[in-house]
Amino acid sequence: MKKTFPVIFTLIALSILGILFIQISWLQGLMILQKNQLSDKLNNSGVQVSTEIGKKMNSGLSFHFPKKGLGLQDDYHLHNFEETTISDIYTFDEVNKKIKIALDKYGLNDLHFEFAIADKKGNIEMKSKQFEDVFSDEVNALQARVPIIPSDIMEPTGPFETIIIVAPNIRYYLLRSLLWIIVGVVLFIIVVLAAFFITIRSLITQRKLVEIKRDFINNMTHELKTPLATISLAVDALRSSKVNSDPKSVEYFSNIIKEENVRMNKHVETILQAAQLDKKENELNKQEVDIHDLILGVVDSFKLQLEGKPSNVQTILEANPSLIKVDEEHLLHVLSNLIDNAIKYSKNDIDIIIKTKTLGNKLSISIQDKGIGMDADARKHIFEKFYRAHSGNVHDVKGYGLGMSYVKWVIDSHKGVITVHSEVGIGTAIEIILPI
Repeated sequence: MKKTFPVIFTLIALSILGILFIQISWLQGLMILQKNQLSDKLNNSGVQVSTEIGKKMNSGLSFHFPKKGLGLQDDYHLHNFEETTISDIYTFDEVNKKIKIALDKYGLNDLHFEFAIADKKGNIEMKSKQFEDVFSDEVNALQARVPIIPSDIMEPTGPFETIIIVAPNIRYYLLRSLLWIIVGVVLFIIVVLAAFFITIRSLITQRKLVEIKRDFINNMTHELKTPLATISLAVDALRSSKVNSDPKSVEYFSNIIKEENVRMNKHVETILQAAQLDKKENELNKQEVDIHDLILGVVDSFKLQLEGKPSNVQTILEANPSLIKVDEEHLLHVLSNLIDNAIKYSKNDIDIIIKTKTLGNKLSISIQDKGIGMDADARKHIFEKFYRAHSGNVHDVKGYGLGMSYVKWVIDSHKGVITVHSEVGIGTAIEIILPI
């Protein structure tokens, strides 16, 4: 798994990058295609407007009356006979309307545009308000320049008046027209990336589970092998005639066999209990229990274990009332697990404080030790099944890592809350809050 994981990760990552590259390239190509199509439609619209305007144009001269306030002069006939211009025949609104009709014909009814009409010398004789602002923007705008040829000209020769149609902010227009395609591509990319992360996460989880399974099997083998070896030695001793003739020796070795048998039964019960939790076969049998009596009973059960080291277990039982409706058997196992952990992960001296207090309609139970403590990573994973905090650099504390996951399940089943506060080298404080 360790060797194949980098290969799988690399292959999937390269596949994702390839898909992203293809999608982005396809979108860029589609944008260019749409831009070219838009440019063709804009030019065709310009040609249509030019054709319609050219029908009313002619190549001859027209007589222009002088502007208001000016009198007739002798040389008037030399200066006022000029070719007819578009501005002489059409108003701004008429030209604007013709452009809109032409754009609508080619499906560009929502396209914003500016336009102008230039005379034969290139001077602007008619323009929209923002034409000059967008005319010089060659990057974000499309232009259509179409000469307006009078319909009576048999062989068109320039120069002619020109209609200039400019479509500004063309990138925004193209993005808007491709909105649903872009949304679909983005969603597809998100789905692919999500699948990638889920796959990698699953692989990491599987690798972690394989390691946990291996550690669990090794640990279980060791935990069961030790009592079996002890029982085997005790049985061999009982078979000897010297031991059989001594009643005290028989009793001693018999007690060893019994204790090791109880120890193995506890291991099996722990494993079966974990299996039951997975199947959710445990049901709570709630009844009123005096929590103080329960705590004192659990502490008393660790009397022999506490005598093996310098120890101080202090109980500060201040909860009032101390009666609470819980599943006695499950809560007994919870307290046993927590006190057992406080002892196992202690330093040379065992120093434990057990407190109870009332918080409104809830009861608080805290178990505080001055042991080796836990770092942030251990606190994060403490309630995970099979997880065991390290004591130093190795797992030198016996167990399967099932106790705290069981504790969490019991407290959650009672609608309670469990919190852990711990610092390396200082100790651990675990608080359980249960509804009364």
